[in-house]
Amino acid sequence: MESTTEAVPAGYRAVLRHPVAGRLVAVKTISELGDYVGLAALLLLGYQQTGSLLGAAAVYTARALPAILVATLFSGWLDVAPRRPMLSLLALGGAAALLLPAAWPAASTALAASAILGAVRAAYVAVTTAVVAESVDRTIQLPYFGLTAAINLFVQVGGIAVGSGLSVAMGPRVALLLDVASFLIAAAMLALLPIGGRRERRDRLPPGAGFVLIWQQPMLRVLALLTWATLICSVLPETVATHAPDGWIPAVMASSALGGALFVSVMGRRRFLELPLNQNRTAAVLGCALVVGGLVLFTGEHPLLLVLVNLVIGGASGWTVGAQATFARLAPRGRMGQVEASMVASNVFLEGVGVMLLSLVAVAVGSDGAAYLVAGVLVLAAVMAAERPLRVLGRA
Repeated sequence: MESTTEAVPAGYRAVLRHPVAGRLVAVKTISELGDYVGLAALLLLGYQQTGSLLGAAAVYTARALPAILVATLFSGWLDVAPRRPMLSLLALGGAAALLLPAAWPAASTALAASAILGAVRAAYVAVTTAVVAESVDRTIQLPYFGLTAAINLFVQVGGIAVGSGLSVAMGPRVALLLDVASFLIAAAMLALLPIGGRRERRDRLPPGAGFVLIWQQPMLRVLALLTWATLICSVLPETVATHAPDGWIPAVMASSALGGALFVSVMGRRRFLELPLNQNRTAAVLGCALVVGGLVLFTGEHPLLLVLVNLVIGGASGWTVGAQATFARLAPRGRMGQVEASMVASNVFLEGVGVMLLSLVAVAVGSDGAAYLVAGVLVLAAVMAAERPLRVLGRA
């Protein structure tokens, strides 16, 4: 049996040389650097305007309903409209959304921008993944997802640090305008994406069909449930960081992303994450790290310990890169946009609702450690529930 740690034949260099994948990687680097600069500004704007952790959590929660609408009422169009112009228009929509809080910084405008960005993000990621499934060789899809996840997390580290630093020192407007510029550059680059204009005609499926397609595939069903448990607590480290001592906010806020970046940059081009069982085992590490983080917060230890725990949390969250590649491999061809929209929208929804509920737990108990502890128990429960089905399906 082939080793699960052997490098796949096609690595990151093959991804960068691919005409479509390489362009998408470049766009992702620019646009997501701006995204995290803007996100840090929106989080701090929500916190500063309300004086509560719930204000920062609300920035995530505001994205939930629009994202779900994309996955249900509007998802049928994602596999019908031409890919290239849709991607450019979505990038322009993101730029327009951020002009609102840039012009009038307030909690209300931050929530409005976040809501629009939730819809834009769900549709954009869905269409991008569909382009990868249709136009990128299957042999380099896992390295592509690994490389883009690593880039996402590395730029998250820099973007959050820069965005939070600019927002604390100069206010949120400068950070938000940098994000607007990144969207505009991405729109211009996507307009020249080298994908064919002709493709087979696809009928528009009814709202919510993406969830049905996922549920009909046993492996995707199990991985979807495990992903959803993970996403409920995925933005908890960044949200709790707004409550950290001022000098530690950038480090605590960026540490989870740094851990994820280091993990997926190494494992994204190896066979380890191709196996769903290995994905589940990595998720178990995530659950344990969250429990440890809860104990650190309960005992009021030095913020450096939370930074170290967040590094592990971010790294273990990287198991979802393998799940994304599995979805691209097993989803019905030509319907990846709708399937991915369902996953992205539900992830955005659960990120927002999950972090709000976990924040409410923290406020009720009087310690942010309660949120970490509840999140860890949830992830470990999902891991235990998924273990046996994944073993059976892996032998099928």
